Parts: sequence; C-alpha cells; structure tokens
Amino acid sequence: MFKQQKLNFFAILLLCVQPCIAADYTVENTYKKLIKHYPHMQLPATTLPDSVIAHKALVYKQTATSALTLDIYQQQQQTQTAPLILLIHGGGWQSGSPSLMTALAITLVERGYIVATPSYRLSGEAPFPAALEDLKDALLWLKENAQQYNIDSTKVVLSGGSAGGQLAALLAYSGGIVDSSDTNSKRFKVQALINIDGLSDFTSAEALPFENNPAKAVTSASKWLGGRYESIPQRWRAGSPIFYIDKNAPATLFINSSVPRFRAGRDSAIQKLQELHRPSEVYQFDDAPHSFWLFQPWLTPTTGVIDDFLTAQFANSR
Repeated sequence: MFKQQKLNFFAILLLCVQPCIAADYTVENTYKKLIKHYPHMQLPATTLPDSVIAHKALVYKQTATSALTLDIYQQQQQTQTAPLILLIHGGGWQSGSPSLMTALAITLVERGYIVATPSYRLSGEAPFPAALEDLKDALLWLKENAQQYNIDSTKVVLSGGSAGGQLAALLAYSGGIVDSSDTNSKRFKVQALINIDGLSDFTSAEALPFENNPAKAVTSASKWLGGRYESIPQRWRAGSPIFYIDKNAPATLFINSSVPRFRAGRDSAIQKLQELHRPSEVYQFDDAPHSFWLFQPWLTPTTGVIDDFLTAQFANSR
C-alpha cells in the first residue's frame, strides 16, 4: 500500500476544520443553495412507486469502526436477470450518503436496471484509497449475491456523481488496483462507466487551482488524498482515473454540467480512449449546476441518456 507520510501540520489542520465540515450534504440543502439561481428546478420524487422495491442497509463489509451497507433497488416483480448499476454518491469525499442517489436509482429501475447505492468510508474516517477498497468490496459482494437479486453479472455498470463519478471512474479504469506494487490482487472488469461530473485528473491545469487552492489550508481533495499536491504529487496522480485508462477500459459516458471545473481531465481522457479504440460519448447540459442529477428538470434526461447509452453498448456486446 501507499507509504504513509508524516504530515503533522496537515493532520492538525484536519482536526481543526473537521467540526466545520458539513456532514449533511443532502438533496434538500443543495436545493436551498441552488434555487435562487435556478428558479425552475424542482425536488424529485423519492417515494418508491408500487413497481419498485428497495432492500435497505445490507451489510457488505465490516471495518474496524463501522458496518458498511448498500441499498438495492429493483422491480417489485423481478423474475428475470437485469443489468446492475453501482451508483456512488458524491460529497467531496468527506460527506454525503447513499440517499442522495435515491431519485436517480428509482428512475433507472423503471428503465429495467437493478441499482445498488453503497456507503463507503469518507475522508474523515479514512483517506484514499480506503473508499476505493470499500467500493471494490461492495461490487464483489454484489457479484457473490447476484443470483439472490437476479443480477446479470455479465452486465455491470459503475456510475456516480461528482466525487462519486471520480470514484466510479477510478474503480472502472484501475480494475480496483491502484497500488503498482500489488501483484497478487485480481483485477476485475465492468462493462460500462457513467461518469457524472466527476474529475478525471486531479493533476491537470484545470483541476489544480480548485482542488489544490493555495488560499485554502485544506481542500476536500487534499484531505482525501492525504496532503497537498506539491507534497505528494504521486498520490494525486494515483487518485486520478485518467492514468489507468488502457485497452481494458470500459465503454464510457461522460455526463456534465455547465461548470468547467468538473470536466477537469475529461477531454484528455476521451483522447486516450479514442486512441485505444474504446467507446466513449459525452452529453453536456448547456445550463445546469453541479449536482444537476439530483433535481428536475435534469433528472429525467440524465436517466434517458444513460439508458440510451447502455442499451447501445449491451446490444453491441452480444
């Protein structure tokens, strides 16, 4: 694993700012922040329709401090196998919960998918690569229990929004292995990646002014990665999905807001995918905030774009 560096000053800063960090990144709080700029936006329906069932708080992993759980959403009468989408919440790697993805999960189930929304260790509990290890374990748990939930284990998709999109991309491209010295672990493969406004490259010129902002003692990225870029550049590189893109990369769909910050590294990632002849598409909203997938009028078209992309990819794989 990565060498732990002694960053005493940084550790003290983390302890000081931790109480000030909003632990309750929720749909409701985000709505209150955005509604004045987007008066037409609406809170989505999160009540389960009669056609959808949720299996809540299924424990997939026990850590030293807590039980990690996931929720599975599927059709009430799930008699046939269906593709699985692992849908990862965002929150700057330091906040948020699976409930953020409930509305999107429901709309995807209505399109015929099985959706799992996992919890994972946030940066206040454990820095990178703990979250990646947790999500890998969640995926392995789902594959092991595929028969019980009628999951088609040959059609597995990773997706997420914001930090969740970055984590989904990192997991999809790396196959769950981000430590170059790890020669024992087996790399897994998924069939598609849906990156919703998640960074592709922490080290890019587009990302560093925000993620390594010199005006901030601690950024959400530096907290998660364990230090500032100038102190541990190799760790920032290790957390960047773009550096794991190879011939095994899954078909990738980028869905983006109109906020350039969250497209950092995207175009370079697309170029790498194209050079390797790996399928990729982009859908970008002209006027949408970051976190657009949590609200209408963007939730419905986001679901449609995902469904269209996956339908085409699964048809091509036959």
